[in-house]
Amino acid sequence: MSYDKYSKIKHETPYFYVYKSKNQLLYYFGSNHSHDPNHPQFNLLKEKWSEFISNTKKTKRAVIVEACEMSNKELTLETSIIKRGEVGAGAYLSNKSESLLAFGEPKENEIINYLLKNFSKEEILLFFESIAIEFWHNSKTNKSIEEFLSNHTNKYRTLLGWPDLVISVDLINKIYKKIFGQELNIGDKKIFSQMTTPATIKSRINKLSRSQSRYRNEYILDQIEKYWNDRYNIFIVYGAGHAVMQEQAIKSLVNSE
Repeated sequence: MSYDKYSKIKHETPYFYVYKSKNQLLYYFGSNHSHDPNHPQFNLLKEKWSEFISNTKKTKRAVIVEACEMSNKELTLETSIIKRGEVGAGAYLSNKSESLLAFGEPKENEIINYLLKNFSKEEILLFFESIAIEFWHNSKTNKSIEEFLSNHTNKYRTLLGWPDLVISVDLINKIYKKIFGQELNIGDKKIFSQMTTPATIKSRINKLSRSQSRYRNEYILDQIEKYWNDRYNIFIVYGAGHAVMQEQAIKSLVNSE
């Protein structure tokens, strides 16, 4: 589905569907991004997971999560959700059922190398740090925004090939003002969600977001197709937007059997 079409529709979150072929099942749990184990979506996730397990006994099972790598050693579903949100939930359920844990995301360096073909290092840094700042606003961390941002410096020095980079509130303000021609109110978290959404195009950062999201969606679908063709029953835990946008392609994959 194109983003222009996606921006015109409304869908439930979580967004869930099941597709069946003669011998395989694919469950897609499109979630709200949440680290709150009391969020009602996790009751629905457990319900659908129990159904999936019941319907796939003595078969190969794969759980695909919105990550490029991770290990899950948490003792409870609750702690998994607190630490990694719905990704942690998927990893925990996979581990407890001895299902294959698979990763739907390309590595960060692959995404950034792709983006560098059309966007500047400053634009890319603003995009990813805007996502991080919105997370900081929503989290219960005791870290100051300066400490939170500075901890990303070494990571983006390497990923962006920017050896003298020092990430700070001042730097993010300067980049924002250069691109948008106005001061950034870093305390207004709505700015960051609006700036990074791929659904509407109001700036270069929205265009960047759409480009990286399209790249990721294509990669995710390749992973789903790989495990489907390897005869796994698949349970996917991903953001609801991805679930909606990928549904037609997944339906075509299952119906091609």
